[in-house]
Amino acid sequence: MNTVNYKSYSRILVIIACFLTLTFSTDNQVLAADKTTAKTQQPPAMPVTVAFPEKRTITEWNEFTGRFEASQLVEIRSRVTGYLQEIHFTDGQYIEKGDPLFTLDPRPFEVVIEAAKAELYRAETQYSLAKQELNRAKRLVAKKAISQEQVEERNSRARTSQASIAAAKATIRSAKLDLEYSKITAPISGRISNRKVDIGNLIQLGGVQTLTTIVALNPVYFNFDVSESGYLTYIRRNPSSEKQSVLDENIKVEVKLLDEKDFVHKGKLNFVDTQLDQGTGTIRVRAIFADNANGLLLPGVFGRARVASGEPAPVLLIPDHAVFSDMDSKIVMTVNAEDQVVPKKVTLGPIYEGMRIVRSGITEQDRIITEGLLRARPGSKVAPHEKTAEKADKTQEKQP
Repeated sequence: MNTVNYKSYSRILVIIACFLTLTFSTDNQVLAADKTTAKTQQPPAMPVTVAFPEKRTITEWNEFTGRFEASQLVEIRSRVTGYLQEIHFTDGQYIEKGDPLFTLDPRPFEVVIEAAKAELYRAETQYSLAKQELNRAKRLVAKKAISQEQVEERNSRARTSQASIAAAKATIRSAKLDLEYSKITAPISGRISNRKVDIGNLIQLGGVQTLTTIVALNPVYFNFDVSESGYLTYIRRNPSSEKQSVLDENIKVEVKLLDEKDFVHKGKLNFVDTQLDQGTGTIRVRAIFADNANGLLLPGVFGRARVASGEPAPVLLIPDHAVFSDMDSKIVMTVNAEDQVVPKKVTLGPIYEGMRIVRSGITEQDRIITEGLLRARPGSKVAPHEKTAEKADKTQEKQP
């Protein structure tokens, strides 16, 4: 009985062992098939365009927005009272210094001159008579025919007459000056505005009435504001300067107008304000542009100025569109030797000729993704296609 049971158990164990072996073999075949299928169904690497940073030696520029201002602006007002008789200019024309502008009726001033001359003649006559009486008195006092008090009295009358002559001459000079002021001329050369009065109007002396204005357009100024940090950067470029002024550097300034692509207008810095604006934290800076003979740079016109920030130095340039923001950080996507996407944090500088200056964060050997950024995920595999940074940037500009 025991022998029979042992044999039965042995058969059962053999059957179970065969079943387990068959099951494990089938599972291994299924797992191997799943791995093969997974490898077959893995998505292909996404194509991207990469470029190496371009290393160039350049002069960096800082850009500012500002406005042109006339180097001289004069408001024309009358220095005498009179009726406007003539206007000698056309509104908006260019005039030279000394050109006639307005003429007031000169007759009242001519009458004053004639009256002053008559007063001068009377004073001279009185002085002549007083002088003769004084000389006679001096002879008589020597003979003791008159007293010394009478001599002093005649001497006083002579001096009074002499003073009257001086006053009459001064009145004549003043009247002639008023007559000269009745002809208003241009104090500077420049472009004149429109007239504010017409012929026949009474022009008042000392009033606030402006007849017209003249602005000097050659040279012309350009005003812009520089931040405190920017100002300190320029100051520290020449720490040995005793005056501690950016003017010691003779810094050049280039400006382009709103409809211009290049900085074609050349000038230089000629003024830095004495203090910073506490409200904005900026300091007012002014450049002068001596070449404005055609009058294109009108006062009030906006412009974009750039100022060299230092001497030429080597920098890395990449397309600006290859940079994106992550919170307060700037990131570029790179591709390593295994064609995997690796994000890198960079420190950026300004734009130079359409390319972005990179201060730190990448090297010349880094492959920067310039196209296909939406398909690039950190750590994912990509199929990179290389272009130069300049070509990559121009290609991106042509895309709508």
